[in-house]
Amino acid sequence: MKYRSFFLSILLITSLAVQAQVQVRNEPRHKNVIENKYFRVLDVNIPPHDTTLQHIHSTPSVILLFTNTITAQQSKGQDWVKGQSVTGTVAYRDFSKDTVIHRVSNWDTVPYHVTDIELLSAYQPNDGRKPLPFTLLFNEEKAFAYRLTDSSINKQTISNRGPMIAGLVAGDDIILHDTKNHKSITIKPGKETYIAPGTSFYLTKTGNREINLVLFEIK
Repeated sequence: MKYRSFFLSILLITSLAVQAQVQVRNEPRHKNVIENKYFRVLDVNIPPHDTTLQHIHSTPSVILLFTNTITAQQSKGQDWVKGQSVTGTVAYRDFSKDTVIHRVSNWDTVPYHVTDIELLSAYQPNDGRKPLPFTLLFNEEKAFAYRLTDSSINKQTISNRGPMIAGLVAGDDIILHDTKNHKSITIKPGKETYIAPGTSFYLTKTGNREINLVLFEIK
């Protein structure tokens, strides 16, 4: 009986240890909203005073912050580090070279919204493609990032590019006009859409609010 109780206790401890370190795509507050050959878009919403499970980042990723929120992160075996998310901030990190195990907490009175976009496959990494003529946020080994504002939303056609994710940080709905496939896609604030490689498209506004749109492009 004692041996059985001991064995069950070991199983419980092992199970809890496994649950405490899940891949980021399996962490309950990271919702998989888009996945294909190139991207896995994890939409993260953490309510005030809530905390994620400890999770593992091991895939190259780009990050887009949607809210101004007081947060904190605790890397495995370390103390909590307080931070502040800033709306529209983007980042690139190759977690395949620098794996991170941590958990994230919302220490604010407002929700924390961020997307973690995992880069699953390269497109044409050696073709020497130049950045688009928009505000360049970064030009990293695996991806570009651009910011588009009102002055950029001018029906300029974009074509013959790599796979993209468009995320609307702020403003009224944006319409993506796919001229190759003769269809339109509405991008809403706080949401992303996938743009397949080789798509020919342009963007238009639907309202008067200032636009803050981010494009991530895989190389």
